[in-house]
Amino acid sequence: MKKTLLAIICSLSLYASELDLGMGAGVMFYPDYLGSDHNNALYIPFPYISYVSENLEIDGNGVKADLFDINNLSLRLSLSGSVPVKSSGIRKGMYDLDPSIEIGPALVYTLYEKEGLSLKIDAPIRAIISSDFKGADYRGYIYDPKLSIEYNFGDGYQFQLHTGGVFADSRYHNYIYGVKLRHSKKGRAYHKTDAGYSGYKTSMGIEKKFKNLWLGTFIRHYNLTGSIIRSSPLTVKNSAIYGGLFVAYLFDKSYTNRIKDWVEN
Repeated sequence: MKKTLLAIICSLSLYASELDLGMGAGVMFYPDYLGSDHNNALYIPFPYISYVSENLEIDGNGVKADLFDINNLSLRLSLSGSVPVKSSGIRKGMYDLDPSIEIGPALVYTLYEKEGLSLKIDAPIRAIISSDFKGADYRGYIYDPKLSIEYNFGDGYQFQLHTGGVFADSRYHNYIYGVKLRHSKKGRAYHKTDAGYSGYKTSMGIEKKFKNLWLGTFIRHYNLTGSIIRSSPLTVKNSAIYGGLFVAYLFDKSYTNRIKDWVEN
């Protein structure tokens, strides 16, 4: 299975590439959903994979696969997801929120790229698939246009800033914020949510790669003022904050190069 996965990764590029592997652990802080008044802490081990080539990049921010690139305009594959959430607080007695994966294309226009600094307009649209591990359900889509700023300081430091609005269709909004008649009660009235603006997101992160160590942290803020989801009885707060801190031990380069050669040959 491991060789199959690495073979797929390496086969996506016909150009020189670089692979780093390791094992890590981290902690994330996040609300049940945007607008929830209940927060969670999640401690997770994770495999560290960093793969960079002409057409594909895999790192802590996900997968970026170039499908085409013409005159600073490129089409990429965008991936994201969410962890499962047990219903509590205002959602108590309703269905739990299953883990989900988000996948779709992203149109990226490069405004500036020079001397370690890049400014891009990134406009992904992703379908959302949730699963209770017995089956899968389509939950709608999210449109997430943003301005992305990345700066490499040198010596392995990288800073990232992403800012922009978030939009979703009514199917997704009602999965999170809709209240069916059988779930309505005092303080939680029946509610249907339309498609539209879901809030404004600003995310900052910084990472540092040493010879055998990688450190990363991020913080993300959502402002729900003026959003369509603000009218839902399930939206208790007008903002949300996510954060995380991660550390990974990187395997020796000679080891990862042997794995890469083994897969490619």
